[in-house]
Amino acid sequence: MKLLVTLMGVAFITLATQSQSIYSLNYTMGFGVGETSDFIGSPSFRGVTFEGRGFLDDQFSLGGYFSWSTFYEKLAGEKFTDGTATLTGTQYRYINAFPMLFQAHYYFGTDEYEPRAYLGAGAGAYKMIQRVDLGVWSIEENHWHFGLSPEVGIFYPVGMDSQLNVNLKYHYVFGVENSLNYSWFGLSVGFAWGD
Repeated sequence: MKLLVTLMGVAFITLATQSQSIYSLNYTMGFGVGETSDFIGSPSFRGVTFEGRGFLDDQFSLGGYFSWSTFYEKLAGEKFTDGTATLTGTQYRYINAFPMLFQAHYYFGTDEYEPRAYLGAGAGAYKMIQRVDLGVWSIEENHWHFGLSPEVGIFYPVGMDSQLNVNLKYHYVFGVENSLNYSWFGLSVGFAWGD
């Protein structure tokens, strides 16, 4: 997994330094689905995303993506089972998700001064930290995973070389070692800039 992260970093730096590029910093909200929603039913309003894209031509780009989202929920009087132990009480459940993805995007239209919709997909490493705090006990799972992430979004120009970036991304993270198959929708709104 460390090799994959290193290769993604080298590819990202190479693309960013050799082509027209755009960077964005976004506020990200997360909405769990599937097993993620079963573990934590509340949406996440704690997320930040940074990404960079190097354009191959006017309609295609390759790049890198890093995000941090925290899901949290408090459950009173619930049972929690870990192995052969079952505990009952007030639980504080957390999932910290750190996707590090290599991405490709296709853009509709070629005029950078007009709104441009795009489709994208990413693949790469996800660091997932799942924790349950119950009284004085804390149970944590901390694993690297592989995941995929399709995306739809729009760049809306707000000035010279700056744009509003709005996108919706679906994250699917494959389970390892009896962990969850994590999945969630990430809605991001932020500022993009570049040459």
